[in-house]
Amino acid sequence: MRARLLLLSALAALSAEMPAMAQTSGNPSTASWWEPGSGRTSIGLNVGRSRFHTDCAAGFGCDNRDTYWSLYGRNMASDRWGSQLSLVHMGEADRGGGGTRAYGLDLSLVGRVPVTQSLGAYGKVGAVWGHTRVNTAAAASLPSGTENGLGLSFGAGVSWDFTPKLSAVLEWDRYDFKFAGTGREGVRATSLGLQYRY
Repeated sequence: MRARLLLLSALAALSAEMPAMAQTSGNPSTASWWEPGSGRTSIGLNVGRSRFHTDCAAGFGCDNRDTYWSLYGRNMASDRWGSQLSLVHMGEADRGGGGTRAYGLDLSLVGRVPVTQSLGAYGKVGAVWGHTRVNTAAAASLPSGTENGLGLSFGAGVSWDFTPKLSAVLEWDRYDFKFAGTGREGVRATSLGLQYRY
């Protein structure tokens, strides 16, 4: 319930911002807030480390960390608000004599606040459609199988515009995935990335 309220609040805030964006656009008759380009659209790649919060089995190795990556496109409707579509891969955790993988497609609202002329902070909230696969040894007594489902996602980061078109980012994210036998669990990621604006 709390996650739904958070998502609804973000949607309401973005809806309230839309009339102001329409009034302040340079040419309302030909430009729309959702159109890509004009320096508000960016593509990016983040790479870092993920951490699964799934249970381990006694007598078996357990490493809940792996390489994380995210490939995404972002379109800012104004200097403050926008949206982002991401393909995220959380890597594979070593647990129960097998592996646990998670990946998905994430759609988020983005809010950005400038700190200096080239430095900014941003937050994200949205939903991830995820797929997970759990393989474990029979003796581990951990459930195996695949699951699909929709979960909450949120994150925050800082960006540094070191050229007019390129930015470096440091980001933290959490995605809720559904796992076989255990239900929904959060997977966290910390990453560094590069964005290109056009």
